[in-house]
Amino acid sequence: MSTQYNKSAIILHAVQGILILFVLATGTFVLSEMPNTIEKLSSFKIHMIVGLIILALTIVRIINILKHPKLEPLKVSSLREKLIKINHISIYIVLILVGITGILLSKGSGLNEIVFFGADMELYNSFKDYGMGIAHGMLTKILLFLIAMHIVGIISYKIKNKGNILGRMWFNIK
Repeated sequence: MSTQYNKSAIILHAVQGILILFVLATGTFVLSEMPNTIEKLSSFKIHMIVGLIILALTIVRIINILKHPKLEPLKVSSLREKLIKINHISIYIVLILVGITGILLSKGSGLNEIVFFGADMELYNSFKDYGMGIAHGMLTKILLFLIAMHIVGIISYKIKNKGNILGRMWFNIK
């Protein structure tokens, strides 16, 4: 058993992490604060494209996990081991659901036609009027919580076990 993730897992984790932080930050602090006007369309386009990339990377990461051997287990209690597994699986599930609700929201509101195909339609006033808009927003908050718990888990493991847990998800440079 290996003590380190494979190179593709490491790269996927890093790229996806950066993209997720970008989309969550811009979606939460930029897009949600802007009125739905023509000036917002280029920001929507970037958000939607990056969101689709994240959804695709999530699927690729799941396949990568299933395809490669498991790592040596961490030296933690069985409860903590279960919590770690639940956190990781929950992050993947929520990422997929965020992507699906984003796609359904853009399709249901006509935003995809406006942004990608230049449809001459009126931009909807508030996406929070759509069930998928509400779900998308709630799921992003759940995702933020799960990511925060992931980071807290890493920090607490590092403090308690003095082990190099970050080395599992980093390149072994010799």
